Amino acid sequence: MKRYLFSLWIMLMLVFSLGGMASVQAHAGLMGSTPQEGEVLKTNPGQLSFQFTETLEPDLVSIRLYDWNGIEVRLEQPTLQPGDASRVNVRLPELAQGTYNAIVAVVSEDGHPVEERLSFSIGQKSATVVMPEQRQSDSTYLIVYRHLTQGLLLLGGGMYFVAWRAQRFGLPSFTQVLGMGRQIGWFLMVIGLFFLWFLYDESLPAVSLTTILLQGNWGVLLQSPFAIMLLISLLWLLLLVIPGMVTGWYLFIWALLISTQAFGGHAWGISPVWLSLALRLLHVGTVALWLGALFYLLLTSRQVEQGNPVFKRFFLRMVAIAAILAVLTGALMLAVQTDVGSLLESSMTWNYLLYVKLASFLLMLGIAFRQNRYWRQQNTLQASLLRWELMLGIVAMLAGLWMSHTQYPGT
Repeated sequence: MKRYLFSLWIMLMLVFSLGGMASVQAHAGLMGSTPQEGEVLKTNPGQLSFQFTETLEPDLVSIRLYDWNGIEVRLEQPTLQPGDASRVNVRLPELAQGTYNAIVAVVSEDGHPVEERLSFSIGQKSATVVMPEQRQSDSTYLIVYRHLTQGLLLLGGGMYFVAWRAQRFGLPSFTQVLGMGRQIGWFLMVIGLFFLWFLYDESLPAVSLTTILLQGNWGVLLQSPFAIMLLISLLWLLLLVIPGMVTGWYLFIWALLISTQAFGGHAWGISPVWLSLALRLLHVGTVALWLGALFYLLLTSRQVEQGNPVFKRFFLRMVAIAAILAVLTGALMLAVQTDVGSLLESSMTWNYLLYVKLASFLLMLGIAFRQNRYWRQQNTLQASLLRWELMLGIVAMLAGLWMSHTQYPGT
């Protein structure tokens, strides 16, 4: 117990020391516009101009204009300001007097779609204004499918590594434990990646990634880390089913599969990027190992209980290290991603998800400590405690994935 307390103390010290080191960025945000929000102009301004907090990719920008009746006004393709890729402009056609609503959609450096709105009037404001319909799709299905798919990837990868090590102690291999479940799991992961691709593509109002992929326009596609993560994950899954390879091959591919999941969230929009990616990579890896170890232990509890003190020592040490690193890297990611001191003052969805994740992790640690005592003193495993610990881990992982799709304090 003293080791856990010491590790948590070190974690808190690192959080507070790193809290002011990193330069936090959010999704691409609108800094200013010409005309300004609510401005009444005497004449047609000739063009609309939007200034964002980060550089933009012209093929991932869309600007739509609607009159006071909600009818769309056809515009030319927007262009970036020469010498300033964070400003986008679009020429305006002849416009009658009245109120207009403009909607600009961009994709942030971290791959998230962002939509901003601007209302302005020419001559005078219209007595009645019909607001344009919201086109941006609901991200709920994207979050659910991402949780299911990436959850299977992390669980499978972590379990494969644990099973590979457990074989040295005479315990069942990954194949022996899962049987036909391996093929079913692989098929579900592939289907899940396809669903994620099309759901994410649908959430981007400015461009069709499927069209870009078919055209081979990799320059534009590389602007979306989430899309690249999905394509690379699919490649690793295909390489995973090559038969007859040495064990090291499958370990390597599983490691790549787990690592790839760290490159599709907020990390790309936070500076310094290298620190953000490194923390996220280590966090994803340790969470996968932690959950995979619990799942393996749950499926092989009878064989483990028969008495294998060497494996017991190895397993408890491995899970303890994974748990401490998961909590530590999660706390450091929090310090890098946002201002820790302002969290309690905010009431954003991101905050509540953070509280759920923290509570789940703390409960997991408490259950793990109790399970550890049972196993050491009575040489028995409590299946109910294992199930609860695994379910809490899944809840924590769901909260973390949802957080990666939600704007955080400072946005």
